[in-house]
Amino acid sequence: MSGRRARREGAWGGLAVAVVGFSLTRSATAASTTNGSTLAFLLGEAPFLIVGLGLSLFGVVLAVNEWGRTHGWTVARWCLLGTVATGVAVAASVVGSELAGVRTNATTTALGLDLLLAGAVGGALTGVQVSRRHDQQRDLAERTTRLTLLNRILRHEVLNGVNVVRGYASLVGVETDGGEHASDPRGVIERSADRIGDAVDEVTALTHPDPLAPVSVAAVVESSVAAVSERHPDAEIRYQRAMVDDVDICATTHVADLFEHLLRNAVEHNPKSNPAVAVTAEVGWRRVSITVADDGPGMPDAQRRVLRDGSLPEYDDPTAGFGVTVVRLLAEESGARVDVGPGIDGDGTGVTLTFRRHQTPDGHDPTAVGGLSTGWVRDAAVASVVAGGVMGLLLDYAAGSLPVIGSLYGVASPFVGWTTHLFHSLVFGVAFAAALATPRFARYRRRLHLASLAGAGYGAGLSLVAAGVVMPLWLRALGVPAPVPNLSSVGFVGHLVWGVTLAGLLVALRRRG
Repeated sequence: MSGRRARREGAWGGLAVAVVGFSLTRSATAASTTNGSTLAFLLGEAPFLIVGLGLSLFGVVLAVNEWGRTHGWTVARWCLLGTVATGVAVAASVVGSELAGVRTNATTTALGLDLLLAGAVGGALTGVQVSRRHDQQRDLAERTTRLTLLNRILRHEVLNGVNVVRGYASLVGVETDGGEHASDPRGVIERSADRIGDAVDEVTALTHPDPLAPVSVAAVVESSVAAVSERHPDAEIRYQRAMVDDVDICATTHVADLFEHLLRNAVEHNPKSNPAVAVTAEVGWRRVSITVADDGPGMPDAQRRVLRDGSLPEYDDPTAGFGVTVVRLLAEESGARVDVGPGIDGDGTGVTLTFRRHQTPDGHDPTAVGGLSTGWVRDAAVASVVAGGVMGLLLDYAAGSLPVIGSLYGVASPFVGWTTHLFHSLVFGVAFAAALATPRFARYRRRLHLASLAGAGYGAGLSLVAAGVVMPLWLRALGVPAPVPNLSSVGFVGHLVWGVTLAGLLVALRRRG
């Protein structure tokens, strides 16, 4: 499954959680007020209202959050499983009661819906724990792979190199029977020392992961080509700088080691006296793909599997070395996708590394498409609560309309009105933050006045559509008379104030962060 498709499914999973939470909360709240007082509702159902709206908001955050884009569908499956399992248990209990002659009533229905909501929340929490455990297992597997590889590198490259150096050092100055010196061992010692140095560099790269940063493709590839060409002067390495001039990628500083390993593998495992290597690039709007292709005999299936899925061979293969495994680990560290295809003119092997661009050609950050970071979500939540509070005070003072919002959930009380109003503010505020964080709106989040204008427009749109059309239709469906469209100057001004407050505070919080 591609990364883009996985993120799309994760977003849909988050929305599924939001729909389940909202539907159960609305149904449970309405059922609980059929035969009960407002005080009884506040004491018995208010906690379920808050928890249910919290589950709905959690689903919305999953749909736009980085973590949710990856794990949203897992959480959704567990949420649905918890709901269905609880529903089966409730249905079995109801059937048993009916067979025993005990009729269900409104209280029983409300209790059953509350239990369904509890099952959905429990399932979602289980999904979160399962996702975190999968992340931990993946990290543990990667660390195990690194440690195993380090052990093999140290055992084979360093110890073998030291043994060679010791053996040939004993021959220095030794004369043969004819009075001549033995073949000069300095070349062998130098090559062994180079291998030890390379092994130390590999160990350093694998044990000290660096954070992602902008890296010049041209500079990194040029330095790698120069290093390999110096070591293998007979190799013909073709590369044109113009293909990636002025292009930066998101990678670690070890990306130079990554390209050098690829080039060395292409040259050293090619039996030809003049091995040919071609470095090509494909620059897209958001990503850069760099291919290292050779004209060698082709990569064995075992090494292809290492590059494809990162599986470390159970046993050492002295003929293959460790370069392929190092390439895979360093590629994962830089967030690069690895693909294996044909080499030059269909012969040999071509390894393609696909990186995210640091900036798109119009200067935007392409990494924002992965979803909101935790910092964005936190700041959006704070800004939404403050903006919702300001708007709520204005509406309550000018028109006393907050209890009407509670009517959407079956309870026309100030408490339910305020609770659901802040819930709506959080949902629409997080959605606004998700839009503001995209590359398309980068210039808006850098300028306070542009962000405020965007917030005002967003608030006006919500006033005309959500409050003016959707809300009265919802009230009509509940049997509450309401005109369509239901527009008021107080509501319009309140939404404008909400949008400007939300946008201004969000930009201020992001600047501080």
